[in-house]
Amino acid sequence: METFEDIRTIEKETLVDVKFTKEDVIQNDDVRKRLRSIYLTKAETLGNNFKGKVKLFFKLASNEICAVETTIWQANDEHVTLKGGITIPTKAVCAVEF
Repeated sequence: METFEDIRTIEKETLVDVKFTKEDVIQNDDVRKRLRSIYLTKAETLGNNFKGKVKLFFKLASNEICAVETTIWQANDEHVTLKGGITIPTKAVCAVEF
């Protein structure tokens, strides 16, 4: 899996102007299941029950990987909803850091 040490972190409010990749960023079924079924659900629970933040990594249409530190309110197969009602397509999410 890629490392995310030198990734640009952007402010949550700027995500409304971002174009996300249309491709699914995770090709491996096991990794996809682990990220989306376990990590995003854990991040959603952390956000809703404890108002805890995570660092969410995602891919832009330009192929750049970026990150945002935020609270996740909801995560499903289509979108990840952040505090403030901002959404990121789930298929653009590369990783979650707790």
